[in-house]
Amino acid sequence: MVNNVDMIVAGGECDICSVQLLKDEIAETINEGNKKLIVDVKKLNYLDNSGLAAILWARHKIEENDGRLVVVGLNGKFRRKLSSFGNLLSIVSSVREALGILSKSGLSYKQTSNF
Repeated sequence: MVNNVDMIVAGGECDICSVQLLKDEIAETINEGNKKLIVDVKKLNYLDNSGLAAILWARHKIEENDGRLVVVGLNGKFRRKLSSFGNLLSIVSSVREALGILSKSGLSYKQTSNF
């Protein structure tokens, strides 16, 4: 059996003005009952504290439903911002690694959104 893993791809800038788009996409995915989610941030040029808070919020929301979130591509400067939170997030460098964490029986995903 192959498990579907939803993926949200964030690009451009994620700041106080645009963070609600990310939160809305995540909330919609979680509300559909999905328990496995990849948030791919490799294409982000800018991520402020509101964006980081949204990712932490997403982790909390999906774990309330016994799910799991993995972040792909959180680069050095963004990763440093999260260092004060400890190891709250699963952060990997590739979608393949994320799929390996989330899916034991197969490597398949459904891309839900780009924003």
